[in-house]
Amino acid sequence: MTVKDIFVSALCLLAESTSEADTEDYAERAPYLVAAFCTEAQDTDEALRVATGAAEAPQFNAVYISLEDDFPLLKRFTSAAAYYLAAMLVIDEDEQLSDRLYDKYSDAMSTIRQSIPAQCESINDSYCFS
Repeated sequence: MTVKDIFVSALCLLAESTSEADTEDYAERAPYLVAAFCTEAQDTDEALRVATGAAEAPQFNAVYISLEDDFPLLKRFTSAAAYYLAAMLVIDEDEQLSDRLYDKYSDAMSTIRQSIPAQCESINDSYCFS
């Protein structure tokens, strides 16, 4: 799946035209916003990959991910990415819609985080009460 697929999904969430001529401004901002999403979700993606035994994530630019690039996170994150992107694209134009979409993004990320099983790790004794 490419970043452009997520961009088109975000446009559909906004009931916007998917024609390139109509969405030039959105297409210009989307690569930066998708990179921000991927950077923010990177730790969750890594934890999910470890839990499911998926391959290590490819490296990506934390500032700009082209619309033509493959989406660097697991497919499970595509819906959350579309909600995030849609929310950020209209944040200045329609704050209420942006808030609703951001809530959906938050819910999607929460659902993903809840699906990751706990991991047992050793605990450091930082108080030295032995």
